Amino acid sequence: MSRGLSGVSRALLEQLLVAVERGRVDCPLSEVELVDEGLGAISKTLLDALEGLDATSVRAVLRAVIAERAFRPPPRLDLVWSGPDARGSVSRDTSLVVRALFEGATREVLIGGYSFDKPEILAPLHEAMRDRGVRATIFMDIRETAKSAALADKHAIECVDRFFYELWVFGPPRPVVYWDPRTARPGPPWASLHAKCVVVDDERALVTSANFTDRGQERNIEAGVLIEDKGFAGELAVQWRALVAAGVLAMYRG
Repeated sequence: MSRGLSGVSRALLEQLLVAVERGRVDCPLSEVELVDEGLGAISKTLLDALEGLDATSVRAVLRAVIAERAFRPPPRLDLVWSGPDARGSVSRDTSLVVRALFEGATREVLIGGYSFDKPEILAPLHEAMRDRGVRATIFMDIRETAKSAALADKHAIECVDRFFYELWVFGPPRPVVYWDPRTARPGPPWASLHAKCVVVDDERALVTSANFTDRGQERNIEAGVLIEDKGFAGELAVQWRALVAAGVLAMYRG
């Protein structure tokens, strides 16, 4: 089901409106001009929502949506914390937030950049996939590099193999896994898939330094934020999907 413009941030809608008003983008919209305007990552969403409309109609739709966004409630932000709590703390525990996100998912979960060291934290995600048909995608950081550039892909595949053997012990269904090929190659230059976030149903996002490990979830001092806002969560999800669409990331096919 199309989500219309609900996943596009107000800032990007305003950028498109200015471009249309100043004649930098013609209507009906075209993917080429949207890419030139820096809106390539959301061009499909814009084209699906505004296909075939003339400039007057596009301006009217954008102004109406932007006005609605201006008066809607602000996003809900919650502090998420791992480690010792001081007296009077109002933070939410990281491990409990992650479990609640997985248990509340109805369509899709995206996980980017985290390390894993035990299956238990992933069990609610598997249950959501098995019981409710939730799709899951993991963007995995390859922590160690291969011995040579020629062995980089083989090394990355072995790392993902190890994840499924040691940590995804539940059997099918399994998440789709991508990695950044640069992270497996011996450097310099060095690169890491270091962005750490979870996006659920394009509606809620968790951005936190806490890895999916016993230390990260229970013992380290880690801080993060849970953001309940469709615009932000949708935009964050689009970032990952755009990397896949552009061929920047490699897909595990084991």
